[in-house]
Amino acid sequence: METLRDKVYEKNILDRLADMLVDGIASVIEKFRPGWRARNEAKLDEYRLMLYTLNRSPPGLIGLMLIIGFVFTAVFGPLIAPLSYDTPLVFCNYEKAYLAAPGTTIVVPQDCNSCSTVEECLELGIPPGKYTLVFGADDYGRDLYSRLLYGARTSFIVTVLTMAVGPLIGILLGLVAGYYGGIVDEIIMRITDIFLAFPGLILAIAFSAVLPYRISDILQENVVLRDFLLWLFAVKPEHAPSLAYLVSVVIALWIVWWPGYARLVRGAVLSAREATFVEAARALGVPVRRILFKHILPQPTVSGPLIAYLTTDMGTVILVEAGLSFLGVGAVPPLADWGRMIYDGARYFPNAWWLVFYPGLAIFLTTLGFYLFGDTLRDILDPKTRRRIRFKVKRGVAV
Repeated sequence: METLRDKVYEKNILDRLADMLVDGIASVIEKFRPGWRARNEAKLDEYRLMLYTLNRSPPGLIGLMLIIGFVFTAVFGPLIAPLSYDTPLVFCNYEKAYLAAPGTTIVVPQDCNSCSTVEECLELGIPPGKYTLVFGADDYGRDLYSRLLYGARTSFIVTVLTMAVGPLIGILLGLVAGYYGGIVDEIIMRITDIFLAFPGLILAIAFSAVLPYRISDILQENVVLRDFLLWLFAVKPEHAPSLAYLVSVVIALWIVWWPGYARLVRGAVLSAREATFVEAARALGVPVRRILFKHILPQPTVSGPLIAYLTTDMGTVILVEAGLSFLGVGAVPPLADWGRMIYDGARYFPNAWWLVFYPGLAIFLTTLGFYLFGDTLRDILDPKTRRRIRFKVKRGVAV
C-alpha cells in the first residue's frame, strides 16, 4: 500500500524561473569553486524560498517591475531619447523666432519655405500627441519625453551616490556604538541626536545652498572628475557649471542621511552582541572587525531590516532630491530633473497640465516601486515570516 511521504509545492511559472535562476548561478559558482553547491545546498533552498515568497506577493512584484523600469530608463534613457534635453523644437528655419507660453495658439505654416516674413515658428507648450510628441513640449519647446528620460538618469545617479556613502557612515557608527557601548555609545548617539533634532530637509536645503560655489571651483581645477561627472549624468560639456548644484545635493544628503541608519544598526547590534556565537568568537580571540562584519552584520536580525530599510529609503531619496530641485537648490536649467520640471511647469498649470502631470507621475511611480518592494523584502528576509507564507499543495509524493 502506498503512503504519502512528503508534499510538493505547486510551482507556477515564476517559481520555475526562480529555480532556473538559482540553479544557473549555483552552476556558474560550481565551475570556479568545485564542491560549493553541495556545501551550500541549504542556503540555495532558502534562496528559492525567498523567491517563492516574492512570487506570491503582487505588491512586491509590481514594485520590482517599477524599479526595473526605472533602472532601465536611467541607464539607457539618454541613448533612446529622440532629442537632447536642451534641444528646442523649431518648425521653421528662420533667423528669428518668438517664444510663447504653453497653451498659446500659434499658426505654423505648412510650407515654411514659401514664407516671406518672419513667423512665430518656434511653438512652445505643445500638448501631448501633437506633432508626434507623446508627452508634448515644455515652455522652451523641448521634448518632454526626452527630458523625462534624461531626468531619470539624474534621479538614479543622485540616489546611487547618496545610498553608497550616507548609509555606510551610519552603519559603521551604529556597529561601533552598539558593540562597544559605554562612553563610545554615548558620544555617537548624542551626535546622532543633534542631527536628528533638525529636520533633514531643512539641513539639506542649507547645505545645498552654500556648497555649489566651492564645488564649482573644485570641478574647474579637476578636469578628470568633471569629465567623469559629465559622463555619469549624461550632461553636455557646455553645461558643466551646472554639475556643481547636483554634486552639492549629493553631499548635502550624505550629511543628513546617516543618523537613521546609525540608530537602526545600533539597536540591532545591542541584542546580537550578547549571542553565544559572538561570545565564543571573542573568547577565541577573533578580531573585532571580523566579529562585526562576519558574525554580527550578516545576521538576519541585523541585515534583514537594514536591507529592507535601504530599499525603501531609495524612494525617499528620489522624493527629497526632487523636492530640493523644486525649491530651487537642486538641478538648474537646462539640466533635466523631475523636480525642476515640475517647478518650471507649475506657473502654467492647469492650462499646460502635462508639464506637471508627467514628471509628477514619474516621481510617484518610482517612489511607489521602492516602497512596495521594500515592504515585501521585510517578509522575504525574515525566516519566520517567509515560512508562514501558505503555499498551495499540488500532490503528495507516494512511496
